[in-house]
Amino acid sequence: MVEKLQNWPKPGVFKVVRDRGRVSGSGLAWAVWMLIVVFAGLSVALVALSRSAPRPDWHPWAFALGEPVSFVAFAVPGLILAGRRPRNPAGWLLLLCGIGMSVDNLARAYGAYALVHDAPGGVLAVWAAGWLFVFVSFPFFFLLLRFPDGRLPSARWRFAAWYTGGSAVLMLLVGAFLPGPGAYDYFPSVENPLGIPALSFVRAIIGGVTVLFIVCPFLLAVGSLMFRFRSADRVARQQLEWVALAALVATVLVGASAVWQNALGSVLVDVGMVVFSTGIVIAIVRRRLLDIDRILSRSLLFIFLSVSLTALYAGFVSVFGLVFERSFSGAAPLLATAVVAVALQPLRGILQRLVSRLVYGLRDDPYAVLVELGRCLEATGEADRVLLAAARSTASALQLPYVAVEFRQETGEILEVARHGWPVPAPARIPLVHRGQLLGALLVGPRPAEDGLSSADLALLRELARHIATTVAAINAAERERSRLRRDLHDGLGPKLTGISFMVRAAREYLPRDRGRADRELAQALDGIAAAQLALRQVIAGLRPPDLIVLGVIGALQGSAQQLGLLPEVEAAHPLPTLPAEVEAVGFRIGEGALANVARHAQASRCRLSAFVRDDTLILTVDDNGRGRNGAPEGAGIAGMRELAAQVGGILTITTPSGGGTRVVARLPLADPTRAA
Repeated sequence: MVEKLQNWPKPGVFKVVRDRGRVSGSGLAWAVWMLIVVFAGLSVALVALSRSAPRPDWHPWAFALGEPVSFVAFAVPGLILAGRRPRNPAGWLLLLCGIGMSVDNLARAYGAYALVHDAPGGVLAVWAAGWLFVFVSFPFFFLLLRFPDGRLPSARWRFAAWYTGGSAVLMLLVGAFLPGPGAYDYFPSVENPLGIPALSFVRAIIGGVTVLFIVCPFLLAVGSLMFRFRSADRVARQQLEWVALAALVATVLVGASAVWQNALGSVLVDVGMVVFSTGIVIAIVRRRLLDIDRILSRSLLFIFLSVSLTALYAGFVSVFGLVFERSFSGAAPLLATAVVAVALQPLRGILQRLVSRLVYGLRDDPYAVLVELGRCLEATGEADRVLLAAARSTASALQLPYVAVEFRQETGEILEVARHGWPVPAPARIPLVHRGQLLGALLVGPRPAEDGLSSADLALLRELARHIATTVAAINAAERERSRLRRDLHDGLGPKLTGISFMVRAAREYLPRDRGRADRELAQALDGIAAAQLALRQVIAGLRPPDLIVLGVIGALQGSAQQLGLLPEVEAAHPLPTLPAEVEAVGFRIGEGALANVARHAQASRCRLSAFVRDDTLILTVDDNGRGRNGAPEGAGIAGMRELAAQVGGILTITTPSGGGTRVVARLPLADPTRAA
């Protein structure tokens, strides 16, 4: 096939073939629609000739005369869609629904005509009217299952498709062979000519059969749309929102038909079906016709408010009617109206927030977004999935179709480390900055039908970016810490342990014949063990606690001071430049020890903490106004602090100022020549 395509002389042939397929599809669609028009015309003629035929209250003669027009109108969107998108089954399924409606109506019309005029085939038409509804309902269910691209949401939904198909076959058999009156209440005096007496028990459980094999397939179809909406891209979300708007209007009309169970109710049902089919074709062909988000949110607000006020009014009328049944019965409607008027504005505000959360997410509740992000990050244990969870949480909270996290490597290369949704052409870029350092960017795509993000969205995203930047910094620092630890163990401690093993092995070899040489090898091994212990202590001292990685020296020391019950005055350059990991860890350990001495021994009312970098040296100072050292000897804590400073080539000085108290100053060079050597 590839060779044939390559040997075609002109690339325009592809367009010719595509146009030819579109023309053939359009011709077939026109033929089907004209067939619907013919069936509708025959139905109108038969209804006009059978005015005296008995009909149900919900389907009087005048309504039956004009109803076929709604079937033709219902099929027009299918004609447009099948002509323009012949590969999409939505248009053909709408046409199939239109065929089912028109043939079902024609069977009823001919059945009524034949019963009045003794025409042949009347009983057969009544029999067909009992099962033709299958070709109206189930194509509609398949349309929802495969909307908008003609495919199921995923392979897991094949069960729903098979269940819907099996239900269609079963209901076709029930309608065709169930004994009793044909077409249920439309022809109560005509028995099903092909009814099987053994199926008489089905009539007693027809409600359960309807729920299992009609209501359940419908709910599965609606559930597939909701499932598809959760993972849909921007285009698919717009299409699904158009379907939601059309379904909302159709539901209101069908619900209103329950109030008027007569011809007006039937008209509302037919109008609802036409509105829904129109929404389908707009969703696929003209999805950007209007600002669907705004229309959908306002429609939801209007409907929820109307239903709530109606229910509130009816409830208070009933309550006040019972309370004032004997004295002021006529005051119940007035009191209910007053209550509704008072509750109107608060109720509108509550519903507005609910609808806004449904359409725009938690944009108007920044605290809830931050709490949700914190919970999401806390619940994610694996470091490599934290940023993905953050992107997913941000997209879910703000109803955004695309959120990604980019990380800037030390080489300057940009790497995408997490993504939720499909990329959009021009996403908004919110920088991820931590302690003055640009770590990357948060990429965000606007909601469907929106040209960009609002100022409220951007303000909230910048706040989220601060927290995500902290997470990125923690992950990056942890990765650097692991790399440093791996390097220190491999390059420092590893060779020392290898040398010790050689020395011990040599001593074992010399022990039987040269005890002096064996003693010298063991002495060298002991020296090696001491060196390894020192190297291990240096590695341990270089390990940084999580607070230090995220908050830096000053932030981590402030947290330690709060745990010790201190509130130190802080003087520091903000932000401090990036410090070597070992220097940062040593500075934190020294500062933590100095603060612990203040809390335990100084009896001070004031404590000051300062940190600066001068001449490539970190100068960390902790002083207090306590009782001072008073010539007390240095304990193990101070000795350990001096040892820590020496490990990075620094010095520690402890003095007593003239005003009293104690001052601890650690000077830690950022680059130690002796340690590097």
